[in-house]
Amino acid sequence: MNYSISIEHELKIIRYTHAGLIKPEDIDKAWVQLLAMKEFTELKYNLLSDYRNGKFQIPLEFLPELMGFMKNIESIVKGKKQALIIDDPLDVAISMIFENKVKKEIGFVIKIFTTNASALQWLAI
Repeated sequence: MNYSISIEHELKIIRYTHAGLIKPEDIDKAWVQLLAMKEFTELKYNLLSDYRNGKFQIPLEFLPELMGFMKNIESIVKGKKQALIIDDPLDVAISMIFENKVKKEIGFVIKIFTTNASALQWLAI
């Protein structure tokens, strides 16, 4: 497993950190774990996803499948925030497409950052 998930109760944030290559099946496994967490599903904790040491291996063709998944969990993620920390320009571009689509269609507010401090500041608002 090349990712970790931890909870920061005082900030009401779930931190998902991923290093190495990030494939669709890795994202699936992480979401299964997130959806099993009471903090995420019931207590409305926000999500901080740190991909600074990772590299997406997810083709754009996967986006419709990902959107279908997000629609299935709309009742859990609608109105929540997810901060993505990304430092690879290509990954930022791909994430921006997803960011806009999810906000418009699902109501899950995703924003991209390059530093942990700026992501935490936004999540705290």
